[in-house]
This record gives sequence, structure tokens and C-alpha cells, in this order.
Amino acid sequence: MLLNSYSFIFFFIALYFIYYLCGKTSKIQNIILLIGSYVFYSSWSWEFLSLLIVTTGVTYFVGNKIKSAEKEKAKVLWLRSGVFMVLVQLLYFKYFNFFIENFNDFLNLFGVKDQLGLLKIIFPIGISFYSFRMISYLLDIRNNKLKEIPSLLDYAVFIAFFPCIIAGPIDRATPFLKNLKIKREFSSPQFTDGLKQILWGLFKKLVVADNIAGITSQLFDSYHTLNGSALLAGAVLYFIQLYSDFSGYTDMAIGISKLLGIKIQPNFNYPLFAQNVADYWRRWHISLTSWLTEYVFTPLSIHFRDYDKYGLIMAIIINFLVVGFWHGAEWHYIVHGLVSGIMFIPLILSGKMNKKIKTSNNFIPTKEEMKNIPVTFILFTLLMVLFFSKDMEMATKYYQGIFSLSFFQLPNFPIQKEIIAVSLFMILLEWGNRDKEYAIKEILVEKNIVLRWGFYYVLVFLVFLFYIAPKGFIYAMF
Repeated sequence: MLLNSYSFIFFFIALYFIYYLCGKTSKIQNIILLIGSYVFYSSWSWEFLSLLIVTTGVTYFVGNKIKSAEKEKAKVLWLRSGVFMVLVQLLYFKYFNFFIENFNDFLNLFGVKDQLGLLKIIFPIGISFYSFRMISYLLDIRNNKLKEIPSLLDYAVFIAFFPCIIAGPIDRATPFLKNLKIKREFSSPQFTDGLKQILWGLFKKLVVADNIAGITSQLFDSYHTLNGSALLAGAVLYFIQLYSDFSGYTDMAIGISKLLGIKIQPNFNYPLFAQNVADYWRRWHISLTSWLTEYVFTPLSIHFRDYDKYGLIMAIIINFLVVGFWHGAEWHYIVHGLVSGIMFIPLILSGKMNKKIKTSNNFIPTKEEMKNIPVTFILFTLLMVLFFSKDMEMATKYYQGIFSLSFFQLPNFPIQKEIIAVSLFMILLEWGNRDKEYAIKEILVEKNIVLRWGFYYVLVFLVFLFYIAPKGFIYAMF
């Protein structure tokens, strides 16, 4: 059941009315949310609903043991057991065959013919996202960041909350659980705000991302026949596609949550306008970046602090290797993470990694923005080649094609002008409203109501005009 499908609309409308009409108390509302979340998850992966339920129960039990343990050794033992259990299931479902394939490649070096066979493993949808929620919950209890153990019901809602379980954001327990303690009341301003953010998410997904996907899929299938300028254009389009797809999902998830009276954390802050590498990662997939910063990078940087800047470099590179590995059991994802970490080295050596970036809210960019934004955009466009490639062989050949003399030729791949137009329309709207939570949050609020609603109707018209068969979200496969 896709968030951009008619089946989800019917599901959510039914859930919404039950939630507010029958939810006389916060507990009843939470029960409705949990049942709705399990129904939603079952539509994706009913076979693994039992895994989600069992893992939720086990980690809740372990969390209680960490909290109640009086001795430090006991707390550490329960924490390690809980984290180990979550990681084992994640490693099995997502990475087991990757390890087997690479072990077999190692045996090949020594001429060993009897090799281990691969398993037919079905990947549980959303496991990377809810596993990180579980781990952060256990770590927050251990570090006394979660002062009060929630009820099993509230914890289960936190883990399985349906707008976020497929592709995030990866919320933390403390702020999310605050939503569940009080009864949520219908709010007209919040309802309007939520609908507008859903509309903007639908526009980015259905109009921009899905239509670009029709171009990039054909381009990547025939990349070996294309010249360098066409290959670079394909990488640029994919960067915009991935952003529109993933941030479109996030906008929909946040908007749906607002309709339910629940606040979840943002996941994007206009990363297409980042001015350097560090600025980009503060704006892109914020919930994952902040999660890894707190639970991986910070402990590593403390551990390596005696090595000064070189210790910081080691911490950054290890952190981004985890980022790459989190995305998938393929070498091109791991190399993507490694290169992402290496890109921080000039900032670290120059002492500019944590330097605050000056930004303006004017429509006309400053000289610094005109210099920094295009350079950063091109850097991450080139990095995207490692992300969308099927393997390292494709990535290598794709780079060779871009950096060949054919780059100076006109692109030999057709790209529809209307797709370029709607992409630029999205980018310009976001640029002009980059100081807002999302691009159309306050657009035309001071103008005539006819003009404002006319703009919304134009967006709705474009959604239906460009709508094609619903496509899944790219990050759902992670």
C-alpha cells in the first residue's frame, strides 16, 4: 500500500474518522494507531508482521531490564544483548548473502571450488528504519535520556507508526512518545497545514520524481552508448529524482502525522542548496545523519581525540562507511560512503567543518551562494553515480564516459522539456521559500484567497496531469 495510491487514501480516510470519532481517550487513539499501523505494514509484508511484533516485545522487555538493573555491569549486559539481537536480524535479512558472496570470492583466490550456497532471503520492508528506532530506544534508556519507560502500547506505536515505518524519518523515542501521552484533538489550522504538506509531497513524488524516473531508467539501461554530456545530464536528473522521491515521501509522512495530531522530526532542509559537504549532510536525510552523529560519530571522535584532526578524519570515515553499509549490501554503496567521508577531509584540515554557513533569504543569491551551491551540487551529482549504479563496474564505466572527450558534445539522449520545466518549477519554489518548513507552507498567504486557492488547484491539476502508474519509493528498498 503506497502513500501515493488510491488504496492508501481509502485506508487513511477510514482510519482518520475512527481515530477521532472513536478515540475518546489517548489510550484508545493509540490502540487505533497501532492496529492501523499493523494493517498498513501487513499490506506490504504480512509475512514479517510477526517478526516486527516479536522484536518489539523483546526490545521492550530488554529496555525494562536496563532501566531496573541496579549494577552497571547488568545494564551493559542487557544493552549489548538487546542491540546484538536487533543487529543480528538486520545483518541476516539484509547482509547475509553479501557476506557469503564475498567469502566465496575469497575462496576463488585459492582455487577452492566447493563454495557456500546463497539463501533465498526475503527482505522485510522497513527493517533498517525500525531497527534503528529500537537501538536508539535502548541506548537512550542506558544513557538516561529517556527518563520514563513508556507503556508497551506506546512503545509499539513508536516502532510501527505507519507513516514512518517504510522510509522514515527515524524519530527518537522521547519527543515522539510525548505525542502519545495526551488525547489528540482535531485542529483546523493543523489539518490545513497537513493537507498542504501532503500536496507538496505528492507533487514532488508524482510530478517530478516519477516522471524523471521514466527518463533515467532508460538512460541507465543504455548508458554505455551515450556520450559524456548525456551521462552527466542523467546523473543530474537522478539527483533531483532521488531528492524529490525521498523528500516527497517525508512531506507526505509529516503531513499525515499532522492530520493525526502527531509531530515527527523533519528529514530534509533543502539540500539542493547546500554550500559545502558538511552543510549538505546537515540538510540531507537529517534523521539518519543525526542518529549516526550521536551514536556512532560522537563516541568515535571521543575515542580518537588524542589524534587531533586525524582522529576526527578516522571517525568521519568510519561513520560514513556505516552510512554506505546501511544503504545496502553492495560495494558501490560502501564506496559511496567511503568517498562521502573522504570529501570531509579538506574541511577538517582547514578547520571549517563546523563553521556556520552564511545564508540569505533573498531570492537573488549572494556571491558566496552563487559560487558554493553549484560546486556542491556538481560534487554530489557525481557522487550519485555510485548510488544509482548496479555495481562498481557500471559506476567505473559511467565515470569514464563522463570524463571523456565526448563530454563536449551535445547530449545524444532525448529529455522531455516538460519534465525539465516542472523540475525547475519545484526548485524555484523551494529556493524562494527555503526559510519555511516546506515550500508552499506560507505561499501567497497575504494574497487574495482566489489567487491562493488557484495556486493549489494548479498543483492538484499538475498531479493528475502528470500522474502515471504509482511507483514505489526509492528508499523503501533500504
